Amino acid sequence: MFTIKRLGVAAMAAVVLVAGLVYALRGGGPSRPQSPSAHPGQSGPAASPTSPAPPAPSPTSTATTAPAAPGWQTVWTADFGGHAGGRLDHGVWKFDTGTGIFGTQEVETMTNSTANVHVDGQGGLDITALRGSPGSRAPSGWTSGRIQTRRLFAPPPGKEMLVSASIRQPDPPQGTGYWPGFWMLGPGPWPKDGEIDILEDENALSTHSGTLHCGNMTQSNGDGTFGPCHEGYGFGSGRLPCPGCQTGFHTYSVIIDRTNEADQQIRWYFDGTEFFSVKESAVGKGPWTAAVDHGFTIILDLAMGGSYPDEVCQCVSPNAQTSSEGTMTVRQLAVYVH
Repeated sequence: MFTIKRLGVAAMAAVVLVAGLVYALRGGGPSRPQSPSAHPGQSGPAASPTSPAPPAPSPTSTATTAPAAPGWQTVWTADFGGHAGGRLDHGVWKFDTGTGIFGTQEVETMTNSTANVHVDGQGGLDITALRGSPGSRAPSGWTSGRIQTRRLFAPPPGKEMLVSASIRQPDPPQGTGYWPGFWMLGPGPWPKDGEIDILEDENALSTHSGTLHCGNMTQSNGDGTFGPCHEGYGFGSGRLPCPGCQTGFHTYSVIIDRTNEADQQIRWYFDGTEFFSVKESAVGKGPWTAAVDHGFTIILDLAMGGSYPDEVCQCVSPNAQTSSEGTMTVRQLAVYVH
């Protein structure tokens, strides 16, 4: 979830250098297209899936483990158990903390406080954005949370890997500036080592989208984008309507499909229905291999403000009317192989 302005090649090179330093220091990387519409070079409407349907947790279930489905083997499930307000296991999760360090122009200070990140006592995880929280030294007055798994998850050659979670998006009375995200990040330089965005919404508008980032930021395409993945847009679905996504749980999933090593693909699902896909042939074998054929960490994030929400609202966000205490709740986060 990173946004890069359309700059000249020389200016972009400087941005990439800074982003690389940010990545090395913070373990994060660029990721967010600015366009609220479909991104350049996208694969178009998704075809019907040919593999077994992904596990589909019940939107109302409070279980921490998603149910299995025929053909899928559970690799890992997140444990969000414990009493309401309790702390996450820091041996499993790394907290990305700091202010303005992710390259997205977001304004919040990310913390490891249970005020911002805690289990909900019902088998879920809450990430809450707060303005003016007690003792906060956040320059903008906003604090929130961003966490990522310490473990990397790699799609096995010849198989498929599914990453899925049941999420209720934030539902603040006034949501300008809210930017929730569920995504996967490669272990090395961005965008070369890849990023897969499974869910993002902006300004509490009840939308969702999926995007692949890969390639480079040095090869100009002549249309303001760079490299085989058309950065800084990436290959993406664009923002899609997501009715009821702020008031109830819905399942957001991605499958990395390596069953055909000659032409791999990634497919995105909403409540078990495929809505977007990208094939290796659209990117090229070299950039695809660098971006996909390795392990990824899983990131859960609730940003405030930044390039993408600002682009969508054509404003500076958050504003004085933006409501505090909006919460993204995550349940049934799991990884499967088939």
